[in-house]
Amino acid sequence: FSRQGLSNTETLKRTRDAMILVRLTGLDTVKAVSTLTAAMATFGKTGIDTTQILNKLVAADQNFAVSAGDIAEAFQRVGSVIDDAGASMDQFVGLVTAAKQITSRDGASIGNSLKTIFTRLERSSTIDQLESFGVAVRDAAGNAKSCKQIFDALADSYKNLSKEQRQQVAELAAGVFQINQFKALVNDLGQANGIAAQATKA
Repeated sequence: FSRQGLSNTETLKRTRDAMILVRLTGLDTVKAVSTLTAAMATFGKTGIDTTQILNKLVAADQNFAVSAGDIAEAFQRVGSVIDDAGASMDQFVGLVTAAKQITSRDGASIGNSLKTIFTRLERSSTIDQLESFGVAVRDAAGNAKSCKQIFDALADSYKNLSKEQRQQVAELAAGVFQINQFKALVNDLGQANGIAAQATKA
């Protein structure tokens, strides 16, 4: 933390938070430091600090069938992709929590799935094809929405598609290997009070 150019006060604060993360999750110190550093690099511009990040992980851990370690592992895999996708820290925690509770996959697998899904949703070819299925992928000015907004719009439209269309959309947005995670998330996001919505609020 010192080598990152932080003040002594901030270095001590982040070190304390990293040690708490180690104790809560069983992560080693290197991974705990890396997780907090990556989270700050991604979401720090919103004014969040490492203590708030830690509190968000603990809130999900205590209220849902997900561990703070799973969320930390997921974040290490997805990194700045989640910020580029237009998702907040709270929304990210909500997505990981929903995926974990529904599929029981580990945090690393969930992180890789989210990275794949959001990367594929950024492609112009994917956006065009989703639009042909009636998914609201553009704003009023005709510009493509953020990946998170497209994912939410897809969740709203998914239940109205035919079985064949749902399969096409799933392969388009997630590829063959992440299709189960995609279906779990899109079905949950399509519910007004799904796990992701509850965890995001928490």
